[in-house]
Amino acid sequence: MKNRKHWSLLGSTALVAASLLSGCSHGGKNQPVEPVAAVPQGTAASTVEDKPGGINAEFFTLTATVKAIDKKNRVVTLKFPDGKQKNIKCGPEVRNFPQIRIGDNVTAKFLESVELVVGAPGVKPSAEHESETARAPLGTKPGFASIDAIEVSATVQSIDYQTRNVTLLGPEGKIFKVKAGTEVKRLNEVKQGDTVIARLTKAFSINVSKPSKN
Repeated sequence: MKNRKHWSLLGSTALVAASLLSGCSHGGKNQPVEPVAAVPQGTAASTVEDKPGGINAEFFTLTATVKAIDKKNRVVTLKFPDGKQKNIKCGPEVRNFPQIRIGDNVTAKFLESVELVVGAPGVKPSAEHESETARAPLGTKPGFASIDAIEVSATVQSIDYQTRNVTLLGPEGKIFKVKAGTEVKRLNEVKQGDTVIARLTKAFSINVSKPSKN
């Protein structure tokens, strides 16, 4: 299932996020689910080379083992590496629930990134959104993945170079503040009136696989 609202240039993090959508399990072997389509370049995101900018991405993985299954109520008990256990209710959207077995491995991956770049001068403030989801084929181990990306272009209203707080004028005249982390290089070159493009990407995947044979 896909939900595309506007195509936008998502930046290099889209490639990392898209990789999360290719790992839904099939009988213990990784089989690709429907991948994220290539994202064409949008005019709003055309940037000037050698301009200030940067990217900050956080990625982490959680693993657990299936310890018990309540098939009637669709509840799975997961045991985590620290020994703690948690019951998870699997709704009807969890395809292939009957394929889950005690001892199966569950892997969840999360990615969240923020990319800031200075755009071409004269670009009007705008906002674009793209999201996609994918599920493993019927009859295989459960697998689900999603990616959600937002791109906003805004005009710099003011900058506090000491605190690295930037005030932006976005679409529809909305004013908001962002903090430019240390990953944003050459912030001192960003001036009032510049166009800044922020790309926010969130991706998530969860996959069930057979335990590896020792």
